[in-house]
Amino acid sequence: MIHETSHDTCSVRGVRLYEMRHVIDHARGNLTVGEVGRELPFTPQRYFLTYAIPTEQTRGEHAHRLCSQFLVCVHGECHLVVDDGENREEFCLNRPTFGVLVPPMVWAVEHLHTPDSVLMVLASHPYEPSDYIRDYAEFLDGIRTRGAVS
Repeated sequence: MIHETSHDTCSVRGVRLYEMRHVIDHARGNLTVGEVGRELPFTPQRYFLTYAIPTEQTRGEHAHRLCSQFLVCVHGECHLVVDDGENREEFCLNRPTFGVLVPPMVWAVEHLHTPDSVLMVLASHPYEPSDYIRDYAEFLDGIRTRGAVS
């Protein structure tokens, strides 16, 4: 059985939720697929995986000035909080068919990891420390300066 990609928006500016194309094949196993330019709106320049994160720990807790990220929990489960300074939503990433696009200037936090969680992040830019905003007050100042929040 083939399931086509669908996507939805949320109240956080620019964040998109994706139910990825996937094939359910009880005999051979399942497959999830995404194509650059079709589901993924950027060409990844970097990827990373987070795993073995203690449940009480958080990851992320920052925004990017230029980099977009696409997050999929490929095993286990974790929660993703996205925040544009005005709206905040939380999602449970708990299957390899569900991905979230986090655009620049959106604060993101990953938490409540199960012991077996593996979070894959595709990034639109190479690692650049100056692209990170790690202070929430600085993030809010930055989006106010851009006119994103009234």
